[in-house]
Amino acid sequence: MKNWSKILCISLIAILSLHVINAEAKPKAQKVYIFGVSTNFTDSITYITDIQVINPAYIETKTGFLYDRSIYSQQLQIWIEHFKKQPNTTCTIFFSKKRNSLEKKYIKVRDKNLKDKSTYLKVLDAGEFKFTPIEWTEHENL
Repeated sequence: MKNWSKILCISLIAILSLHVINAEAKPKAQKVYIFGVSTNFTDSITYITDIQVINPAYIETKTGFLYDRSIYSQQLQIWIEHFKKQPNTTCTIFFSKKRNSLEKKYIKVRDKNLKDKSTYLKVLDAGEFKFTPIEWTEHENL
């Protein structure tokens, strides 16, 4: 009988420790640098935002990913569609916790688009378009 209780105790501890190990890490609120690119494959104009600061932004502590990345892309897409009358755009964002590393990526993306003679690059400064920080709320795991 004592062996069964020991096995049950050890099993319970193992299950609880696995649950704690697999638990999702809480996001960490911090300052993030971000810029976005909008391309319409049926038009020659590509838009690129300047580098902006999002504070607070929420970073997943285990992976380093920005929470709600798609919402930031949608902000740019909706703005382009509404104010620039460019439907069916494809938007993406780039982010980093370090401004220097994002500036290097920005230069690469900008230069690649400038070299492409079939597109015209337009820069959107913060006075024209500004990303809006997203307040993080804990999502239910389904």
